[in-house]
Amino acid sequence: MQEEAPKHAPEPADWLLVMTATIAPSPQAHVRRADPALRLADYMRALRFWLAETHPCADRILFLENSGFDLTPLQRLAEQENPAGKPVEFLSIPATPIPAGLNYGYSEMELLDNGLQRSTLRQTTTHMVKTTGRLVFPALGRALHRLPAAPELMIDCRRFPWPRKGADARVQLFACSHRFYDAHLRDSRHQMRPDALRLLEQLIYHQVIGCAGQPGVHLRFPINIDPVGYSGFKARSYQSPGQRCEQLLRALLRRLAPSCWY
Repeated sequence: MQEEAPKHAPEPADWLLVMTATIAPSPQAHVRRADPALRLADYMRALRFWLAETHPCADRILFLENSGFDLTPLQRLAEQENPAGKPVEFLSIPATPIPAGLNYGYSEMELLDNGLQRSTLRQTTTHMVKTTGRLVFPALGRALHRLPAAPELMIDCRRFPWPRKGADARVQLFACSHRFYDAHLRDSRHQMRPDALRLLEQLIYHQVIGCAGQPGVHLRFPINIDPVGYSGFKARSYQSPGQRCEQLLRALLRRLAPSCWY
């Protein structure tokens, strides 16, 4: 059976796909998938995937790394396994120490802020997709085609069901215009505190929730965009039975109870 054609065709946008990377994480990051060899293999698999992706969201690729690891294997891959001849830019951005009480999210936003400012490819584009560089998202292009126009922001927010309290945003993947990033996300890491907005997921939710209802702002993905790869924090495959059950539940709620942000 052929997949149903999208109801809307998004307006043209010049996309930059941004892969954030920490190949050799510091102990402060508190990640279980910490072996640089494993992580490098993750990044190479993901880069190979995006080089082969045909959707315009991956027409240009910016690879940002903040641990000082040698990027030669990745650069060689981009030269030798790039069937469409996509422009790929590699930037090594030194990280500063993570402030006490915070997590790797501080370094993630520092890397984005500094890397985007230095990028040559960003100057030739209007929109970006930010991805956690070890993961791939096969449904991304299909989701973007569900939108009526290139988004100012597309991110998945959720509210925790009882008995938990609070809300956050899924930060492995989001898409936004460069102007939205500069207006709402740039330098936001300085608001992180051990007693408030300690996690990146909390910070991004705080920064974007006030934009709800504005034109082009989508705080829920139109469909599930599930990651493929391994969680850095738990070192668990996103294809494990538990993860697949959670993804299925989220997909059902997205269709049957769209007002439930889970």
